[in-house]
Formats: sequence, C-alpha cells, structure tokens
Amino acid sequence: MILITGASGNIGSEVLRQAAAARLEVRAGYQSPDKAARSPAGVDTVVMDYTRPETIRRALEGIATLFLVGPPTRDVAELEGNVVRECARAGVAHIVKLSALGGRGATFPSLHRDSEERIEASGIAWTFLRPNGFMQNFVTYSGHTIQTQNVFYAAQGNGAVSHVDVRDVGAAAVRVLSERGHEGRAYALTGPEALTNEQIAGILSRVSGREIRYVDLPPAELRKALVGAGMPEWSADALLDLQRLYREGGATRVEGSVEHLTGRRPTGFEPFARDHATAWQARS
Repeated sequence: MILITGASGNIGSEVLRQAAAARLEVRAGYQSPDKAARSPAGVDTVVMDYTRPETIRRALEGIATLFLVGPPTRDVAELEGNVVRECARAGVAHIVKLSALGGRGATFPSLHRDSEERIEASGIAWTFLRPNGFMQNFVTYSGHTIQTQNVFYAAQGNGAVSHVDVRDVGAAAVRVLSERGHEGRAYALTGPEALTNEQIAGILSRVSGREIRYVDLPPAELRKALVGAGMPEWSADALLDLQRLYREGGATRVEGSVEHLTGRRPTGFEPFARDHATAWQARS
C-alpha cells in the first residue's frame, strides 16, 4: 500500500486524485479530521501529526511506499525526519519525497536538501521529485489582483522561471509510485520553457482578452505587503529569497524528466492559462 501525505495540499491532492484514478492501493494522510472528511470517496484515510510519533506509526501500518510531503515551514527537515525514523522502524521500502529544485541556492530548496540528506542516510530506498515553481501559484496567489486590478506583483525582475503544472507533477509522482526502477534517482520537474513575468503577463492578456500587467516591486516593499497581509515574517523572507534566486537567473533550467516519466511533453503556460481561464476573468 502507498501512503500519500499532505493529501489536502496542492500536490498531495493531485497525486491522490491521479493515484485513485489509476486504481493504486492508497491511504491518504491528513493533518486534521476535518480535512480527512473531505477525502475522495472510497479512499482509506488517516490523521497524521508530524510532531506525534504515535500518529505516524498508525499511518504507516501496512505501508510499503511513502509519498512524503512536509509542511512549508522552517523546520520541515526535522518534521520529515520524524516520519523517516518511523519509516525505518516500520520497514517501509521506498520513500518518494516531494522536494524542490534549486539545491542550496535559496532557503526553501536548501531546507528540502537538508531533508533529502536525512533520507539518504536512513538506508531506505528513495526517489526525489524536485519541481520548479508551480503554474498554479498564479491562480492561488495572484488570481485576485489579476481579476480585480488587471495586474500581478512580485520582485523577480526579468528572471525567467521554468514553471511546471501541478498536474504534470502528479502524473510523474504516480509513475514513480507505481513501478520499480526509480530508486536512487532525483528528477528535476520543469515546464517546457522558462518565462519572465512580463512574458506571462502577455500570455494572460491574450487568454483573458484584456491587458494584464506585471508590476515588479522592490523586495522591501513586497515584504511589507506580504507581512501586512498576514504572512509570517519567516515565510515572507523565504519567499523573497526564492524570488532573489529567480531574479538572478537561478530557475531557468528546463529538463525532460516530465516527458521521460509520463510519456508526454509537459504542459506549457499558455495551455495551462486556457485551462484556468476562469481564474483570469475580470470582476469588481
């Protein structure tokens, strides 16, 4: 059986959806009973707290393969480490970790590399999936201002990013979870091209039929806005550090791993934008 953690998140929910469609034997791990109650019908569910080993042990009963998705916090390596220790005790054979592209280049990917090193030292077979920025972030984080102001904001200058569609990440993950031969491999998951935010604004303008602009903010101004909107200071600083990596050209890498794993080319930003056309519709 496969345990999919973070099953209510953007990636975990997509992996769960595609794994269930492929009729894999899965269990979905959630952080609260309320989230577990919204699981797809017929899926075995469990509530798992990364800080409570007894809940991790229950979640791992009968599990051979783990899809590991930790929370986006500064202690993600420690929290995932708690799970890895219990996996070693439970005899889990394979850990597939959702990581991040970027290595030691910025805060978020560096924390994931810390976690990867713990998994490598555990003696358990592993596979690391390292996606670049997610296309869906433009819906989640920029959709409101695009709809109401015809604009979206960031602090990445002219830096291009090979954003990847979450649906492609889900398909790659299901392939790795469902077959052998991926142990000891790390896959960089990217879209088919690296785009600047100006280029993305042009695509969104074509899809929406109106002008949508990208406004590049000074990092300090963006930080003030993020914290003022309720984002914790650590999270805001980590996000700004990631945008610094983008600004410096550290996220332009384009890889063929999505096509290698899924048998099809990764989704480009324009097809993604058309699939999510309602997210760009103007409203007052």
